[in-house]
Amino acid sequence: MNNVSSVESAYADERGRLYYYDNAKFILIFLVVLAHAFSPFKSTGESGFAFMYLWRIINTLHMPCLIFISGFFAKKYIRPDGTINVQRPFTYIMYYLFAQTTVAAFEIFVLKNNITLSLLYPRSSLWFLVCLIWWYCFLPLVDKIKPEIMFPVAVLLGLLLGYDPKFNGVMSLSRVVAHFPFFLAGYYIQPQTLANIYSKKAKLISIPVLIAALLSLLGIMFLFTPYGDKFQFSINNFIGCNSPYTDIFKKTDANPLLWFLPRVWFYLCAAALGFAFLAWVPRKKYFFTKFGARTLAVYILHRYLYLAYLEYKWYEYFNAVPYLRLAIFPIALIVTLVFSTYPFWYPFKLIGKIKIGKLLKTK
Repeated sequence: MNNVSSVESAYADERGRLYYYDNAKFILIFLVVLAHAFSPFKSTGESGFAFMYLWRIINTLHMPCLIFISGFFAKKYIRPDGTINVQRPFTYIMYYLFAQTTVAAFEIFVLKNNITLSLLYPRSSLWFLVCLIWWYCFLPLVDKIKPEIMFPVAVLLGLLLGYDPKFNGVMSLSRVVAHFPFFLAGYYIQPQTLANIYSKKAKLISIPVLIAALLSLLGIMFLFTPYGDKFQFSINNFIGCNSPYTDIFKKTDANPLLWFLPRVWFYLCAAALGFAFLAWVPRKKYFFTKFGARTLAVYILHRYLYLAYLEYKWYEYFNAVPYLRLAIFPIALIVTLVFSTYPFWYPFKLIGKIKIGKLLKTK
């Protein structure tokens, strides 16, 4: 086994790859697909409140947790001798160029949308790839700073830069900064420390933590329901981390000195939900475990389906029959499973084989 103890070997494949992380990644990417599938229902009909609540739970959990796991696996980016594995960010650049071009082409030639072509503005939520590129670029510098200094600085920047209306949009900079603490948390945490989350004690602690997080989400839904101008803003913008505070609070009389507080809540709630989720992720191998290594394919490929779903209003078919909206759950699972299969993963495997060293070689 590769750096896997005899105890852990029962939960790893022959290469030493732990099933736990692939299980977590598959479940999280399924939640990404699911949240997109029922997003049109979160403000319509009698079930709108329930879908909005579930949407907020999932969106507060899935991307911060995926980013945390990405940070955890970024540890080998900087080798023991101080050199860096430049292939990683290069591969993400290749994935982004492929995704950005093909998504734009799909919007223009299939959906017939009039869009502005630009590599500087990620299309259809491809911001995650751009963030990974930025974070890997930051790591060599960040690694030279003590975690007890760097992590609070990252949190402080995430809170303060929300005040700058110009720090938004281009190359997903607002999300780069706002989500960086989750990436750093994964990067800094030691495998031995994270392994404690498997314990029964962690599972017991996670229950009240989860309840507190869910109640806080529910309370915010009532507290910030727009009763006039005072609270007329949506917490969804804080969950997305893609809007400056000036845009979010422009129709309110809230004190600007307090504008950062909902983002503090988001950080705490995301951490609580992430802890509870990771405490209960199964460690054994299941039928979906092998697909956890192919989540990037699902993340990119389901975008085309999601764009068509919105453009052609396919979601309206689920309103035709009572409770048909519940079919969204198995359909989202099927979509996740299908896009996780080898034929859909193969193009990304080929892109991953493009080596920067070969491109830089000269005669």
